[in-house]
Amino acid sequence: MLAAVIVVLANPPGNGGPHPKSARSVHGIVRKLAPYWTVRPGDTLAEISDKTGLSIGQLEAYNPDASVQSLAVGQRLKLWRHPPSPRPKPRGPRFRTVRPGDSFGSIAAKTGINLAKLEHLNPRLKPATLQPGDRIRLRP
Repeated sequence: MLAAVIVVLANPPGNGGPHPKSARSVHGIVRKLAPYWTVRPGDTLAEISDKTGLSIGQLEAYNPDASVQSLAVGQRLKLWRHPPSPRPKPRGPRFRTVRPGDSFGSIAAKTGINLAKLEHLNPRLKPATLQPGDRIRLRP
């Protein structure tokens, strides 16, 4: 009895079997996909198509440089027509604690920040009185 209930729930009446994907269902799938697919050993466009729900034509359109014969392990394939742009690189720490032997010049050199900008960001700290433990602002 339980098996019959499971079968009916899994295949409700009126569900005449597999239907071609409608445009609406494809868009629903695309929104849930990651923006990229990293090719693994043995991957083909057909397998990637089956796993993602995208057609081979869509995969080829999103990746015009990729061909069936040239998929390489580690290659990234776009799964969206317009994948999001990469996130900007983090700007780095906002502060730095002065260590023994540090000076404004050495901190500027280590962080790649212009010495004048470093002094401008830290008007209360004087280069001559810099002590270990002081906090230096590195960016606004």
